[in-house]
Amino acid sequence: MTTKPHAMQGDPIVLDSPEFLADPFPFYDRLRREAPVYRTTLGYLGDAEIYVLSRYADCVKLTTDHRFRRVVEGAPPLPIPDSLKLISTDTMIFKDDPEHLRLRKLVSRAFTPRAVSRLADRVEVVTTELLDGFESGQTIDLVTDYALPIPVTVISEMVGVPDGERNQFHDSMNLVIDGVNKYGIEQAAAEMEGVIDYVRRLIERRRDDPAEDILTGLLHPADDGDTLSEDEIVAMVFLLVAAGYETTYTVIANGIAALLTHPDQLAKLKAEPDLIAPTVEEILRYTGTIGGTKPNFAGEDVDLHGVPIPRGAMVIPLLASANRDPDAFENADVFDITRSPNFHIAFSKGQHFCLGANLARMEIRVAIANLIDRFPNLRLAVDPTELEFVPLPFWRRLRSLPVVLS
Repeated sequence: MTTKPHAMQGDPIVLDSPEFLADPFPFYDRLRREAPVYRTTLGYLGDAEIYVLSRYADCVKLTTDHRFRRVVEGAPPLPIPDSLKLISTDTMIFKDDPEHLRLRKLVSRAFTPRAVSRLADRVEVVTTELLDGFESGQTIDLVTDYALPIPVTVISEMVGVPDGERNQFHDSMNLVIDGVNKYGIEQAAAEMEGVIDYVRRLIERRRDDPAEDILTGLLHPADDGDTLSEDEIVAMVFLLVAAGYETTYTVIANGIAALLTHPDQLAKLKAEPDLIAPTVEEILRYTGTIGGTKPNFAGEDVDLHGVPIPRGAMVIPLLASANRDPDAFENADVFDITRSPNFHIAFSKGQHFCLGANLARMEIRVAIANLIDRFPNLRLAVDPTELEFVPLPFWRRLRSLPVVLS
């Protein structure tokens, strides 16, 4: 592949344009070929210039390159109100070692095999109950009627939400996920104060009444006596919600859509149910659900493919583009559930590799396998061209997924 970082032909690529958000893959292809290091701006990140990386090798290198960090003195601040910093830039994924390592070690203790196994049992029960409520021939929106309730229940149980407060918690989590997009950042910040207070009440309940859940695990001191502060626990709860709630239900829906629009692959999975594990990996690679990581900053002046990246500049690896790079994946634009090896980076790599990756994989695997087992002949209720994606930067979420169960 010839690198011509300054030779982009035609109109510039606008990463938050309606055309890009509707279907980013042709733009990713153009970036990889013409401008693998692309300087641009994004409305939600303010006026600061950002550099986006589109090739697999460059994205992998960024995640392990000590020259790029989440915090660099003098870098342009992210345009986030102080009231939202607790649940955004103060979370673990916006920190570097040694602080990041300290938080990650404390948090990882809560993801014990016993706790995750208990959640797996619950996912089986939740999917079974949901499927029991459907009938053959029924048309449902798979996003809201099936994919969404699964992680809502899992996250609720992880943080000890009582049954009678599940609807309130669900509404609160919708505010966390879509508040800025729906209300604007200032109003969302004001609305979020009540949600933060609610999470603090959940923490206090678990202090008084411990249980076998993730939140209780976060409250326990480590062997060396180190503990998470209440603010750190609040930040972690919101990180769990953003990563485990939004990502999981979106991948479930996108995965079913991919299978239904590739009937040969769906037939292969039905014939060989043991292919469900590689199917999940291919869904993570192919659908482009997670477009990029949180912003990184150059800790020093860096030259990449002839493009100078100044110290303090914001740099984002486009994970979804990397996962379609033909230099890394044979027939990269082909959905192939038997693909092996499949070294996708949907969960990133390096020190910020997703802590809940295996939990997410489990939820996606159980949800898709049980749905297909119960309704093996389910089909789209609309033409594939009618499927629409919510216009969100670095995110690919179906607005709805109407299916007929049979």
